[in-house]
Amino acid sequence: MKKLVLSLIAVVAIAFSANAANYKVDNNAIDNIIENATEVVTLEVATPAAANLPAVEQKVVKPVTALILNFLVGCFGVHRHYMGTAPGMWALYTFTFGGIFGIVDLVDFIMLIIGTIDNDISKYINNRKFFMWA
Repeated sequence: MKKLVLSLIAVVAIAFSANAANYKVDNNAIDNIIENATEVVTLEVATPAAANLPAVEQKVVKPVTALILNFLVGCFGVHRHYMGTAPGMWALYTFTFGGIFGIVDLVDFIMLIIGTIDNDISKYINNRKFFMWA
């Protein structure tokens, strides 16, 4: 088990370091861009620009889908990603083996069963807490 965890950490570290090696900074090009830049003046408009935009539909989160995702890959926090939680929540679930060795994942599963029966998991959608039910 230790080898698996260390291998996973090594793969993530190599992935981050490999991407960082590709970036090079050309100070002359940056100085040239700054020297040739033009100032932009903005004007205030009487009506907000957002008022003219069409309404964006919110993602519909189905309780049964969240429950199935929790059952199949809950230890990796996929169900939390589906419900719109914090972007790094999958890492917390993965590195704590389902949230404190599966306890958090199990409680999530039970709470999603209750939410599926009631057909209301709205308090878990876009919930940024690690313990979404607390």
